[in-house]
Amino acid sequence: MQTSAARAASEAGPSSATMSVHELESEDCFRLVADSAPVMIWLVGPDKQFEWFNKTWLDYTGRPIESEHGAGWMAGVHSEDLERCAGIYHTSFDARERFTMDFRLRRHDGSYRWLMATGVPRVSADGDFHGYTGSCVDIHERKELEERLAERARALRLADRQKNEFLAMLAHDLRNPLGPITNVVALMQRMESDTPAVAPLRRIIERQLDQLKRVIADMRDVTRVTQTRPELHCENVTVAEIVQRSVEATQGLFDSRGHRLHIEGADQAITVWGDAARLSQALEHLLANAAKFTTTPGVVDLRVELRGPSVELRVVDRGQGIAPDFLPHVFEAFAQENRATPRTSGGLGVGLTIAKRLAELHGGDVHAASEGTGHGAQFVLSLPVRDA
Repeated sequence: MQTSAARAASEAGPSSATMSVHELESEDCFRLVADSAPVMIWLVGPDKQFEWFNKTWLDYTGRPIESEHGAGWMAGVHSEDLERCAGIYHTSFDARERFTMDFRLRRHDGSYRWLMATGVPRVSADGDFHGYTGSCVDIHERKELEERLAERARALRLADRQKNEFLAMLAHDLRNPLGPITNVVALMQRMESDTPAVAPLRRIIERQLDQLKRVIADMRDVTRVTQTRPELHCENVTVAEIVQRSVEATQGLFDSRGHRLHIEGADQAITVWGDAARLSQALEHLLANAAKFTTTPGVVDLRVELRGPSVELRVVDRGQGIAPDFLPHVFEAFAQENRATPRTSGGLGVGLTIAKRLAELHGGDVHAASEGTGHGAQFVLSLPVRDA
């Protein structure tokens, strides 16, 4: 028994009948497969009107196919997504381009769930455009997870900004009493000739005052270099000058701990382009870090090496070393490695963060390496060399 489509095709002639029967069988096969698919499938004609939806779509919406034909399916789209979806659909259709979009569609139980729709143009071998074939998959759980992660990221950014604002305010407020305390220390020093007992007290206050100044400076600097781009006064700077300034700034720390600083290659005629004060500050933090984590009086090496277009300032210590699991985090602000021994190095754990950021602002970087706890560490400050 012939179907009406097959009978009509046979009346048109043998070749047309064969083609129509094949098309009919192909369409029936497609719909059978599509109705069995776990995803929603739809067809659109060249007039932009939706012609067919598979059983998965109809089961999802709970609506008959007659209600979905044309643009009827859009009655189930969430009102907040409707205009955006229509814009993407019409723009892509007019350009005959593939499209993907996310939107919320009302389910048979009245709830809205996120779907991802993909539409692909149907073009025959001779180039004729026949509309679109599309599919929709449920991505509701993924979308909710993305929204939770985005909210978490916003909360973390807010907390980070509030932390930095607090540090900046705290650093400012702590600087206010430093002036009077410094003046008192100076007065105590003048009193030592008449009252010798004042001298040891003055030295204690002076040491703690210096420590407090360093902590406040670190608090101020870490907020500046990580949250904003500090103003740089760039010029041609020799590596020898950078080394000299940073060594002078940390010599007191090395002397107080009984360490010796061994310098190699600093006399080479190497020039970089940058802010001399900031570059010296970066190297100063690396040297101070090496001095702090060398527990017994020892030697810290500072080697200057020219490597192609860059110069490397390598700081090597034989101190506590860095555990493998902490090594990837050494440049994170306020990161402190958990150790069984009491923490005696002082500081906020921001020196390496500041050094790396300052190097990056100059087109360079800082890298860390260590063979593990007890095997020392090395930090390499690399900077692009200034062409003659």
